[in-house]
Amino acid sequence: MKTPKILCSLAAFALAQGSLFAATTDPVGFTSKVIPAGSDATYAASMQRPSAFSGTIQTIADLDTIQISGTPAWTNDQFKNTHYVLIGSGDREGVFAEIVGNTSNSLDLVFFVGNLGVIAGDKVVAGDQVKIIPFWTLGSLIPAASVPDQTQVLLYNRTQAGSNKSSSNIYTVYTGFGWYDGPTAGENQVIYPDESFIVRTPVGQAATLTLVGAVPMDKIRTVLVNPVAGQDQDIRVTSGVPVPTTLGSIFAPGAAGEGDSVLVFNDSASGQNKSASQIITYYNGFGWYDGPADMNALLIQPAQGLIYRKAGANSSQQITVSYKPTYQP
Repeated sequence: MKTPKILCSLAAFALAQGSLFAATTDPVGFTSKVIPAGSDATYAASMQRPSAFSGTIQTIADLDTIQISGTPAWTNDQFKNTHYVLIGSGDREGVFAEIVGNTSNSLDLVFFVGNLGVIAGDKVVAGDQVKIIPFWTLGSLIPAASVPDQTQVLLYNRTQAGSNKSSSNIYTVYTGFGWYDGPTAGENQVIYPDESFIVRTPVGQAATLTLVGAVPMDKIRTVLVNPVAGQDQDIRVTSGVPVPTTLGSIFAPGAAGEGDSVLVFNDSASGQNKSASQIITYYNGFGWYDGPADMNALLIQPAQGLIYRKAGANSSQQITVSYKPTYQP
């Protein structure tokens, strides 16, 4: 399989040299991915937007509310529904939650799964570091002016139960107007940091998607669940980092459930509504295999999307994805 062209700025490249680890702000990098004309390709944010705030937790007010040390003096609801909190240290480093309200120094949060935690050794506590980060939106992640007219983005609702799911929204670029799903404007459509989706180019026109952002300098963490007991669940996910990462690193041994699978797509191949090029299954004690072929070392590229198919037989088991990117100290 031909891998997409990946470019990094000098700042991101310096991560490999260890020269930027002492910086007070996260280094900046960029990636670039080419999508053939008239074709579908998976896509996801491989970097973050610059942080709006960094600090530490003073107190845990309740399971969904934190108070920040110092006097940040925020405006009420300044971050509501447009930013998320990322936990930057401690037992749950890498956890993120949407900010649904804030006071001058506290944040009300909503998690896709769970809360701040109550079990010793597996919860957010006072003193943990936090960042407040703006969500990527469709308009900021893929500016309408950067892609051909009639380019489409297909989004998927992670809370909708089932496998082989249809898209929940299809946004189309209209040159000079922006992203629209029918009459609904899509410029401010939130894109979550752990989700992937499909970009569909018009016939006869390829697209190059270039992303500039902050290189993630914390663990990557998300939780995968089945909304309906006993039913297979497809969840569109991504590595979340701007460097190639092995499948076995993202979904570590012991984290996945027996019979869970990952669907990989060939983004360099032309065509729409493409079937998976590989369906890779997890076997306890062995890891990820496509038939007899060991896939634990398969490299997942930056900006590449995957479908994690969580088996209905494992619906009572939460899958916690938690890994440290190789470029971090």
